[in-house]
This record gives sequence, C-alpha cells and structure tokens, in this order.
Amino acid sequence: MQAAAEYRKPVRLFEKWENRQKVILFADVVGSARLFTTADNASIGAWLSFVAYLKDDLLPEHDGRLVKSLGDGILAEIEHATSAVRFAMRLTTKLAKINEQLPAVNRLQVRIGIDTGDVLTTGDDDIYGSHVNIAARLMSLARPGEIVASAEVRDALASELDAEFEDLGDCHLKNVAETVRAFRVHPVGTHPSIFPLQQFEDLFPTVAVIPFTPRSRSRDNYVLGEVLAEELIVALSRSSELNVISRLSTTGFRMRNISLAKISETLQADFVLSGTYSGDANHVILDAELADAKTGRVIWSDRLSEEVPTLLSDSSVMYQFAKDCHAAIFRSEVQQALSCPMQTLDAYSLLMSAIGLIYRLSRHHFEYAAELLDELIHRSSRQPAMALAWKAKWHVLAVQQGWTDSPEREKFLALSCTQTALDHDPTNVTALVSEGFALTNLAHKLEEAEQRYNMALEYNPNYAMGRLLRGTLFAFKGAGEEAVKDTELALRLSPIDPYRYFFLSLAASACVTAEKYDRALEFANQSLRSNRAHTSTLRAKAVAEMRLGHTELAAQTISELRERQPDLTVSRWLKNSPSAQFQVGKDFAETLRQAGLPP
Repeated sequence: MQAAAEYRKPVRLFEKWENRQKVILFADVVGSARLFTTADNASIGAWLSFVAYLKDDLLPEHDGRLVKSLGDGILAEIEHATSAVRFAMRLTTKLAKINEQLPAVNRLQVRIGIDTGDVLTTGDDDIYGSHVNIAARLMSLARPGEIVASAEVRDALASELDAEFEDLGDCHLKNVAETVRAFRVHPVGTHPSIFPLQQFEDLFPTVAVIPFTPRSRSRDNYVLGEVLAEELIVALSRSSELNVISRLSTTGFRMRNISLAKISETLQADFVLSGTYSGDANHVILDAELADAKTGRVIWSDRLSEEVPTLLSDSSVMYQFAKDCHAAIFRSEVQQALSCPMQTLDAYSLLMSAIGLIYRLSRHHFEYAAELLDELIHRSSRQPAMALAWKAKWHVLAVQQGWTDSPEREKFLALSCTQTALDHDPTNVTALVSEGFALTNLAHKLEEAEQRYNMALEYNPNYAMGRLLRGTLFAFKGAGEEAVKDTELALRLSPIDPYRYFFLSLAASACVTAEKYDRALEFANQSLRSNRAHTSTLRAKAVAEMRLGHTELAAQTISELRERQPDLTVSRWLKNSPSAQFQVGKDFAETLRQAGLPP
C-alpha cells in the first residue's frame, strides 16, 4: 500500500492545473560541456550568479518568472511577446558585460528560442505543451549569442520598433510535425534602413485618430494633442489600404468621455486610435492604443518618448509609428481570417486578409488567399473591380513563385480578371496596374503594359504600386536610369507599406539594370531580411553578387534559390522572363548561369 501511495504522488501535481497563453523562452549556454568541466571553473560561478540575477531582478522587471534552471540553461515564461524580446536582449547585453570580467576561455555565450501559445501550468508551477517544445527547438536554430523566435512572436509584437526580424523560412524542427516559420531577432538599428488612391470605402477599413488627451486633463493644454493627432493622420494617409478620417471630423471628440461604440457609429470607423500624453513644448511622452471598434479589443499599443522639435521636423518618427499601427491592422485581419469562418468576415477583412496572406508567400497561406478573394468577388457584385484586380495579381505571383503547372492558364485567368474589373470601372487604377503586371510578366506585351501603367499614373500620379511596376518594366527593357527613378520614387511614396520587402525587391532589380550593384545588394538584403521566400529577390541578389566578384556568395544564393524552386533553370527563366527578348535579359541569364544555375 505504501508503494502504491508513493506512486500516486506525482499525479497530485496535475490535480490543480491551468491552461493559459504565455510566451515561452529557452536559453542555454553554448559549449557548456567544455566550460563546466571542473567544479572550480570560473564559468560555473558566473553562470549561477547570473541565473540568480535573472530570477530575482531581470525577469520580474519584464513580467516573467523563472520556471526552472536546467543546469546550463533556463526555461522562463513571460506575459507578453514585447517583454520577452526585450528580456532576451537585456539578457545577452548583461552577459556580455559579465564576460568582460572573465578570461577568454571562461566566457559564456547563450542561444535563445522564443515561442508563444497555450501552455499547461501544473501545481508545481512547471509548464507543458507543444509551444514549450517549439521554443526549445527554435533555440537549437540559434547560433551563439543569437535569438530565434516563431512567426507568432513576430506577429504578436506590439511595436516593430522593439526589434528587427530576419526571416529564416519554414524550418523543420525535431519532434514537430509541421514546419515552423522562424525569425532571427536583432536589436533595432542592426541593419540600417535605406531611405530613398483610389477610394473604395467598402473594401478598405476606416481609421479615426482621436486627438490625444493630456494626462493633466487641462483644457488649456490640448493643443499638443491636436498636433500629434494631425501628424499621425498625415502619416497614415500615405497608405492606399486605409481610409483615414480627417482631423476636423475627429476633433469634436477631444477630451470627451464618449464610448468607442459611439465614436465608431458617428464616424463610421472600423478602428479608433486614441491615447494620452504628458510633457511640455520640449518633450512629450505619448501612450497610444488602437482598438477594433466592433469588438472593443485593443489590437496594438505603444509608447513614444521624443523631443517635440524632432517630432515636428523629422517625419520619419511619426511614419514609423504609423507603420506599426498599419501593420497591426493587417496582422489583426489575417489572424481573424485564419481563425474565423469565411462567411463571418466583413468585405474589408476579406480583402486585407487576402493581401496579407498573399505577401507572406507561404504556399498554404497563398492558396487560402485565393479562396478569400473568390468569396469577396462572389459578394461584390456591385463593385468587384478591386477584388478582381487583386486576384489577377495572385495569378501573376503564382507563376513567379513557381506554384503552378500551367503559366498559360494563369495568364488567361489574370487577364480575364482585369478585363472584367475594367468593364465595371475603366478608371480603377489598381485594375489598370494589375493588367499591366499581367501583360508584363505573363503575356510579355511590354508596350501594352506601359500604356496601362501610364494611364493609371495619369489618374493618380502618387500611386506607389504603379510607379514600382512601371519602373520594373523599364528594367526589363534595359532602361536602367528610368527604372531606378520610378522604383525609388515608389519607395518614397510607400513609407509605411507593411509589405515593403516587395518594393525593395523590385528596386534591387532596377539597380541591377542600371549597373548599381552595391545598392542593388543593399536593397535585396533588406528585402530578404523581411521575407526570404521571394524568389525574384534571390535572383537579383545572385546577379549583383556575381557582378561584384563575390562568386562564392552568389553560388550560395543560387543554392538557396534552387531549394525554393528546384526545377528552375536558365532556359526556364528565359522562357518566362519579360526581359528575354532584350540584351539586358540575356546578360542577366548568363550571369545566373555563371553563378551556378543549371542551363
């Protein structure tokens, strides 16, 4: 009986358990078997002291707790993804300072893996679940001193100002059935940035920015809140995927205790951005939050602490803030589309989710995007042009990614979509640009395509996608200077586009044509840090590397390209490329061959 009682003891740990969503972080010491070989090794004492500091000081500061110390590693749970990433970076920074006091042979380096999801917390405060395993496996992908996180952590981050992410692609992890999209996490500023619409109210969400409220609630101190709101409205208005209410319409809600539902009803807003601030004419601290007006749920929040003269003179600060807000709306719609029945989604949710899933360039997400667009086309009998225009883009990208067995079928379907869209609305600039995209990349009718782009830009000279794709057409023809001019103008016109990697990729191709190979490589590398799945970026990068004399790097890029497109050859690329008829295309193909692409 005593033996039976002893056997039952571990089961009592599960008598009290809770299933909660947490962020899970694993960290371990690289090469611990070598470092911890003797009991008096300085590394052991340094590590134990460091773990005590993490447990008692650093983790509580970041809303986390130490679940267990694993000898040469730790397992921690943290409330929020932003806190987890900040904690991981503080951890590596603090460890670097400790290493300064140690001999070179005793220095400690850790690797970190982070995931988020539901975990089972038991009576002994241990945690279990698939996300614990994924965090441990992500850690194994990290090199010494690195942090690797899942796509869910990247998507959940409240502000992308907290970190930069480098896409590692879909990774196969041990004992994990499905591939996991992983990202290497870098501190902000690791990779310096390169700086260089039409209205469809039914199909794009409307955002209202309420003038920010001073924490003192003083009616004599509201002017700065109006100015900050105006700056954000200007920045958000640069997006062609959002409708933004003017400040003159939102100022009436200033410093009034009105419900979110009433604001939404009055302004017909889908999202409301509001917040409070403190400060004076020299410095301001702004706490802003973006709420889904339908559910009342806060989908994004952030704090901005900045000198007021800088805010008013340097537009990039507010553009970055607006970019994070814009990206949060896309993430929210994509998450909703992946978790809710398609029939329950609003029209703008269908469109924004489809756009977001298309640009992820993950095969199963890409295919689901087509289903969302088909549903939207079915619903939009009154105004289908926008949905059809995006479905045409989908068909072109299917060919470019090598995800079709019949490019001819995709060409026919893409042009059928744009022709139907233009029958409904001959001045729809998105449909005109989509038709130019299909005529360029699938039909190889560049003169007709240029006519479509020119017509679209006559209607809207600031339409960034039109500038971008016309610049790419110039690149295909070998007109390098014109290509660079249009693509870099497109970059300036789209400072807050959530899928900026696409703009950077085509700007890289334009620079290759203009023989500006160093800048082409900068653009390509920045694009790939956001999305490594875009095959045309890899092609431009390989050519730029080869022409700069970096033959080994070019061969590595070609190897990665072939992993994503195993059947790609020089002759197949020439068959599908709009530039094959021009010398620039023939030269591009020859460079791909020299870099290692099979003929």
